[in-house]
Amino acid sequence: MKFALATRVVAMSPIRHLVTLVAVLATVALITPDAGARTATKIKSGERKIGSVTPSIEASALVAPLAGAGVVLSNARYIGSARAAGLFAGALAAVGLDTGVVLSTGDILDVRGSNDTDSKSTELETAGDAALELLVAPFATFDAAILEFDLVTASPTISIRYVFASEEYNEYVDSLWNDVVAIYVNGVNCANVGGKPVTVNTINGGSNPALFFDNTNGLRDTQMDGMTVPLDCTAHVAPNQVNRIRIAIADVSDPILDAAVFLPAGGIRAPGIGAVTLSDTVKAIEYFHPGFGHYFITTIPGEIASLDSGALSAAWERTGEAFDVFVAGVAGTVPVCRFFSAAFAPRSSHFYTPSVNECDIVKADPVWTFEGEVFNMQLPRPDGLCGNFMKELFRLYNNGASGAPNHRYTTEYFVRDQMRSRGWTPEGLGIGVVACVP
Repeated sequence: MKFALATRVVAMSPIRHLVTLVAVLATVALITPDAGARTATKIKSGERKIGSVTPSIEASALVAPLAGAGVVLSNARYIGSARAAGLFAGALAAVGLDTGVVLSTGDILDVRGSNDTDSKSTELETAGDAALELLVAPFATFDAAILEFDLVTASPTISIRYVFASEEYNEYVDSLWNDVVAIYVNGVNCANVGGKPVTVNTINGGSNPALFFDNTNGLRDTQMDGMTVPLDCTAHVAPNQVNRIRIAIADVSDPILDAAVFLPAGGIRAPGIGAVTLSDTVKAIEYFHPGFGHYFITTIPGEIASLDSGALSAAWERTGEAFDVFVAGVAGTVPVCRFFSAAFAPRSSHFYTPSVNECDIVKADPVWTFEGEVFNMQLPRPDGLCGNFMKELFRLYNNGASGAPNHRYTTEYFVRDQMRSRGWTPEGLGIGVVACVP
């Protein structure tokens, strides 16, 4: 069995409310598989392995093989365990790439194969990554391996080829243990499929199945239980200037069960192949100020970092809640207006609305300062429902009970009911729906 229920600890940034933890434990009980039955189907020949895997944390040695046509790579830096990075060869049959670089959340020697266990895992006891946590919020990351370097090209676009693999497949698809990989080009992640970051939950046998290979029966010569087909991250860059690339992978929710990203030799090239692989979504992270009794959400990375570090105020703390919103420009969505007011000192408050009418009304109120259109959402139907696999976003108002207006935004029905029991009033259509989010 992959783990004993009592030993797999769900880690969030930070820990959620007790009621959420109870729900998590219930989910764990539901998805715990009969791993013994699966293990019996494995091909257990110790002869079948990737040709070679050679550990190395010499950053320049890791980056040099990746340079393909039209790019110059330099100024490399590696962050992670000495066991989590290196070079591979003879892996064409195993992962679809012959030679190159591998980063792992465990021991890279374990990626070789054969696939003789459902639960290969090495806990490296290294840190996670804050940038990756913005992609999988509210959950924490562990055992991150990160390779950074500069890139110069005369082209306006580049492509970076990669394969993502994980031991979380298939038992933990659509669960909290959602291992993640990202490739940041000048701070923007381009490791996306269908507008979503590449994770265990976004590419698997049920989601984007054409991009997934199920290796739970050990047909390929690697220990990994599942992997993507070779994918391309395509991104805009500044021609003839220094661009910074950051490739990162991490375990999510706990450090158990390993993931890996394979990068082929010559796999970074210019110009890029196909359309730019941008993300359609971003995480809205929720905070709470105990002294004010106020809630606040933001998608702005710098603001999130300042709140988490206490630079803005040590009083704000994460609630453990988060939800996806759309980035600007996604078809079928509308911009969300953000307002700020310090008129209720010592308390302050923010207000968000996707309604053009509400936005115009609040803009005309001198108490509020318009801070801009910060992200996008879809509008709900007149009955307050959302279609196309979207989630209803509830807005609840504190009726000024704290001495200042404050709203809480949530996609969780139990949170909505909890706030209503505290006297907060639902606003919006139907049962208090103001928007639809992915």
